[in-house]
Amino acid sequence: MNKTILVVDDEEDLLDIMHDFLTEEGYSVHVALNAEQALAKLSQQSFDLMVSDINMPGKKGYELCAIVKKEYPLLTTALMTAYDVRDYISMAKEFDIGNIITKTTPFNFDEVGALIATLLSKNVFGLARYVNGKINTLRIKNSDEIEAVMHKILDWMQSERDRRKFRAALGEILINAVYYGAQNERGDRKDVWKSNVDLAPHEEIVISYGCDGEKVGVAVTDQRGRLTKKDVLYWLERNTTRGEDGLAVGLFDEHGRGLYISRESIDRFIVNIKPTITTEVVMLNYSEGLYDGSRPLWIYEM
Repeated sequence: MNKTILVVDDEEDLLDIMHDFLTEEGYSVHVALNAEQALAKLSQQSFDLMVSDINMPGKKGYELCAIVKKEYPLLTTALMTAYDVRDYISMAKEFDIGNIITKTTPFNFDEVGALIATLLSKNVFGLARYVNGKINTLRIKNSDEIEAVMHKILDWMQSERDRRKFRAALGEILINAVYYGAQNERGDRKDVWKSNVDLAPHEEIVISYGCDGEKVGVAVTDQRGRLTKKDVLYWLERNTTRGEDGLAVGLFDEHGRGLYISRESIDRFIVNIKPTITTEVVMLNYSEGLYDGSRPLWIYEM
């Protein structure tokens, strides 16, 4: 693949795992135990991607990324953590970080490999990049079709667990795609939304769904690309930050809470954005017990 990756982590065992895995994937891999070693290596040669742990002695991973973005603006970066990503949403918003890999037990090699491949190739769109099975496609041409499409996909799912987890998330994302994505409606004016809206061909919502031996996946794509990484991080932060009353700051927001609800409902919530062109939300649900633990942050904006 002729791509060079720098992996930074103070855990030598994890460095060995990442080095061996990525080398087998065809990458040229270098490792560093801390930010200082990483910056020294960056000064000596060029890299295509840097993946850094968040919590390290000395400079933290997000501080390292901030330096790298300033000194090496063309270098793609991602972070890793073994902890709950929700604890780092404010940090991600402050430092404009869209990708945080989680160190699952067992280690999800397929997921890490897919994320790294998409970051390097910039080819992030399409459910087939995340699900190794037959992909089905539906289109929404009128807002009245939202419920029927949602039920058709839920009925297709064989597991009640999948149906339960997708029910809330899919409804939220389909409504967002039609009204916010295609129609550019305002969340604080839902009382004047039209109940029956025809979508022009360039506004139609495309829904893909499929499954493989590990997971079920659904992708919802609008053709306007109005959502931004900054928007996603803003709304996620409002719903993970607690006020003095102990409640989420964004608990009563008219708009944006659906993104948080969807991310919390589904094992993997991926947002791919080509500004002013398209927004794709990919939702993946793994077989029960396969990769439990914290969900990664996966937002890619071209």
